Amino acid sequence: MKDQDNSIGLFPLRVFLLPGEQTTLHIYEPRYLQLINECHKSDSYFGIPFQGKTTLSEFGSLVKIVQVLKNYENGELDILVECDQNFKINQFEAKKENKLYPSGTISLIKDVAFIPEKALLNQVSMYLQLLLDKDITSELSELLSEKNIIKVVNLSDDEKIKFLRYSNERKNEFLLRKIKFMLILLKQEKKVEQNFYLN
Repeated sequence: MKDQDNSIGLFPLRVFLLPGEQTTLHIYEPRYLQLINECHKSDSYFGIPFQGKTTLSEFGSLVKIVQVLKNYENGELDILVECDQNFKINQFEAKKENKLYPSGTISLIKDVAFIPEKALLNQVSMYLQLLLDKDITSELSELLSEKNIIKVVNLSDDEKIKFLRYSNERKNEFLLRKIKFMLILLKQEKKVEQNFYLN
């Protein structure tokens, strides 16, 4: 599923995942149960185009089922999925021929990875040190991985789509602004806690 312009089953949701991110889904509509069961059987991918408040975004997440967590008696499912790559929709069909679910042709977005700059790594390190309240030197390489930094900064779905479009420099600036703000809030929180204990 690494080529461009593949037609795949689509499941529009108000969820946007970046590569490596996972989420659980509860599947109950017949059309999406058909899609999930087919993908599970053939070990294939499906697409989750991001459903905005009013319109369907042209961006989405190409996901694979990691695990079926629960099979309900009425046929409903709980599944765990993981994003492999992001994509842009070229064409959307509300209903595929002989299928209940929507489908579309997509182009995979290459190179969404970013290289964290020193200033960002320092701020994330300070934030985690304060948050975890312990020496994290031994775990730093894992904690400061690209995926973990994105997880720490906790981007909203809309922010992830913005992030996807940015150059490496803009990605670093964007995350740096967010983590600096989070650090200010965390310091204030800790100060309040300390005053609370002192009184």
